[in-house]
Amino acid sequence: MSRGGSCPHLLWDVRKRSLGLEDPSRLRSRYLGRREFIQRLKLEATLNVHDGCVNTICWNETGEYILSGSDDTKLVISNPYSRKVLTTIRSGHRANIFSAKFLPCTNDKQIVSCSGDGVIFYTNVEQDAETNRQCQFTCHYGTTYEIMTVPNDPYTFLSCGEDGTVRWFDTRIKTSCTKEDCKDDILINCRRAATSVAICPPIPYYLAVGCSDSSVRIYDRRMLGTRATGNYAGRGTTGMVARFIPSHLNNKSCRVTSLCYSEDGQEILVSYSSDYIYLFDPKDDTARELKTPSAEERREEVNLLKAMFFYLLQKTLIH
Repeated sequence: MSRGGSCPHLLWDVRKRSLGLEDPSRLRSRYLGRREFIQRLKLEATLNVHDGCVNTICWNETGEYILSGSDDTKLVISNPYSRKVLTTIRSGHRANIFSAKFLPCTNDKQIVSCSGDGVIFYTNVEQDAETNRQCQFTCHYGTTYEIMTVPNDPYTFLSCGEDGTVRWFDTRIKTSCTKEDCKDDILINCRRAATSVAICPPIPYYLAVGCSDSSVRIYDRRMLGTRATGNYAGRGTTGMVARFIPSHLNNKSCRVTSLCYSEDGQEILVSYSSDYIYLFDPKDDTARELKTPSAEERREEVNLLKAMFFYLLQKTLIH
């Protein structure tokens, strides 16, 4: 696009928004759906650092480095500006890494990651590989899809998985857990696969969870707890303050593949498997529809319990 195109002030307008000098809603209305906006994007660099599909990438807090995880079961910290690999970590994972994050305020030395076999690793890059392999959580059964850290909190992190649970771990209490059928750290039981999780940046006690039933639920963590903290509620609707879903997916099971809050917490961007990407208003409250479990939800809960039983039975027979 030429400099005299129809978006001559695009870069300045985006800069003003990042500085808090521009109303985000005005910027959205001005540029929403504009082809010129997308056409300004260009490839800056290619980092060939993995031998398999890359499933997760994230920046460190200062924007200097990128952490990535792959089907090759390695974690890599790269400098995207010099195109150099700083650290390659043999993670201990035996399945595809699906999510990895730097723990905040740890000088990028501590990482949490999860994989397709449900295992979570808590890795300190300054420790040897054998020590790091001991720091694992095997609490989820089935795939663990995502790890989420909390702003300015170097000790706690969340995870979500195919078993329908969102779990809250605190490394001050423990740095590993290999108990069978562990329920100590369950924060929410969604009773269907929990496939993505995000924390609201300006209000970090608000937690958005995407599920396999096409819905996104928002919870207030101040109303929740775990068995480890002594106040676990157990019901998937406890603490839920909002629920939203694309109208045409109301009676369908379409998995949420990813979701994230805008920086100001006023929007949630959600992608679906075999469907479109949607922008939601998190204040669009339809949670009242879920105050009592439906017959379908009760059937899903029974099926989940059956799956848990057969999974534990299989593990028992193998060992």
